[in-house]
Amino acid sequence: MTYQQYPPQGGYPPPGAYPPPGTARNPSGATGIIAGILAILGGVWFLSGLVWVIILLVDRVRSHYIVGGILDLTVGVVLLTGGILLLRRKSAGRMLVVIGAGAGIFFGIVLVVLSATGADFSYAYGGVSAVYGFLGLIIQLLIPAIATIVLALLPPTGRWLAAGKQPAVFMPPQNFGHPQPPPGYPPAGYPPPQQGPPPGQW
Repeated sequence: MTYQQYPPQGGYPPPGAYPPPGTARNPSGATGIIAGILAILGGVWFLSGLVWVIILLVDRVRSHYIVGGILDLTVGVVLLTGGILLLRRKSAGRMLVVIGAGAGIFFGIVLVVLSATGADFSYAYGGVSAVYGFLGLIIQLLIPAIATIVLALLPPTGRWLAAGKQPAVFMPPQNFGHPQPPPGYPPAGYPPPQQGPPPGQW
């Protein structure tokens, strides 16, 4: 007895042609994560500078110590908050990181200018980096701050943050089973009726 063969069905991809259900390709967050970590470390560094200023104030109260302490506190809190929010993929964290690092660079340059001009008024700022002079300020403040800003503003960081705002899209699993036969198959009267008595009555 011959059976009519169904025609092969096209358009069905083999198993494994699609990604697993519910998965999506996310952009790399390496630049954003590194920027967030640097911002947190910078925030801790400036807050440690506040501790240094408090120690100086215990020995001798000076107005420029107070100014430096306020700047250390402000920049440290902004950087620390921005770094935490950035690691949580919040756009506000990116903005705070750039503002905090930019403020750190600006006040550091002002400190260098005041020191170079021999001004009587200068402030303790940037932790113990001010103690180490100009070279210490560059290595411990300016270079990390510039790197933090660059990493936070890179396009991959923006794409990583944008992807974190999008809700996860669930993709239902693909049916890779046997396809249904097209209309008209099998033809009417198929399979043909059996001839003779049933096999149990032979």
